[in-house]
Amino acid sequence: MKQLNRLFTLLVAMLIFAACGEDRTYEYYKLTEENQWIFSRMQESYLWGDTIEQPARNKFFAKSSDFFYSLVQRGDKASHFTDSATITSYGLTFGIVRDPLGIKPGKSYAAVLFVEKGSPAEAAGLKRGMWLTSVGNRNITTNNYGYLVRGEATTVCTARILPDTIDGAFIWSADDTLNISKAVSLDPSALILDSIYNIPDHKVGYIICNRFDESKSLAPTLAHFASEGVTDLIIDLRYCSGGALQAAASLASAIAPEATGDTFCSLIYNSRNSDKETHYTLSAQPATLNPWHTYIITTSATRGTAEAFAAAVRYYLGDDRVTLIGQSTAGDNLHTQSIESPYNFTINPAVAAICTPDGNILSPDGLRVDYQVNELQGNKILELGNTNETMLYSALYHILHGIIPDESPELYAASNIFQTRYKSIVTE
Repeated sequence: MKQLNRLFTLLVAMLIFAACGEDRTYEYYKLTEENQWIFSRMQESYLWGDTIEQPARNKFFAKSSDFFYSLVQRGDKASHFTDSATITSYGLTFGIVRDPLGIKPGKSYAAVLFVEKGSPAEAAGLKRGMWLTSVGNRNITTNNYGYLVRGEATTVCTARILPDTIDGAFIWSADDTLNISKAVSLDPSALILDSIYNIPDHKVGYIICNRFDESKSLAPTLAHFASEGVTDLIIDLRYCSGGALQAAASLASAIAPEATGDTFCSLIYNSRNSDKETHYTLSAQPATLNPWHTYIITTSATRGTAEAFAAAVRYYLGDDRVTLIGQSTAGDNLHTQSIESPYNFTINPAVAAICTPDGNILSPDGLRVDYQVNELQGNKILELGNTNETMLYSALYHILHGIIPDESPELYAASNIFQTRYKSIVTE
């Protein structure tokens, strides 16, 4: 129906402009003012704004979100459009995998990886390690996983992996149907977990950070680690969607105090906005660590500010003191700016490139890890912080032995991590 109304509006507009040869410029701009506003702001602020071509007149009748994305350059992974619908979420992070048991190789499952506190997903009873088979009346596939991200109230069906009492092999067993309420706007947690593990000759500090937030300082955690004599540090950014660059610079400053005063990263704008160029520096912190070795856990959900953090820490501490474990990062190397419109939506164009301390733009291919580890290996996903959980165990094992343990068989060769993106929060 909305599409028919839009076509009707376009036809009426064309008739108006054609009538009697009269100048109907005012009517045209009135009907297209939202997209005229978008085009003007993109020309002013977008990193490629000085090269955007003037769209044909009829293009301005498009839906606002479609018009915005038509201006976004290929390869731009950061720019996004938000309105009252797109800023909501069920608060669920998950991975889509083919049947890990190999019973039905063509069937897909969603493995629950993280559930946001206070979210509809948590209220429904979803927990890390659960397996989902369907959402609503749809079997989960690699094409429809978006129904697990946001939407109206719905249901999900869960399944469990159990040992077969006959031959000891594992089998699927239908479990339960859970009701999820309508998606809501969420403020994602920053610090998820901080722990200290005592292993032979090492005291290991462990931080899970899902977002860098200036209002949620990690200084108290670092002070505690320092007072406890932590020797090695594991920073888990596997689900870190970005956040404030200054907050990331503060954490980097605390674990690389010898680089105080040096550049953490830079934001480079186009020639039209070159006066906005920004350099973030490493500064003195109230609490610092000097770990023997720092491990950073990443996945394809690690993006933006988190990538800048990992690149800077490795640059200053060196390869011999920093090890990346997990999967290559997202390659989200652009900084966005939130521009609120008077039309009940917000555009978030990429306005600058994020550069590493040596002046190079972060690679769009992401940061490569030293050791490939997939948390979806095996058929059991343990709680975050459990020392036998795949990613954490690999880092602890490396601390003790200098290598990672032999990987499980490639059960998940086609697995993909899908991180719920909180697009209402913009990297600052």
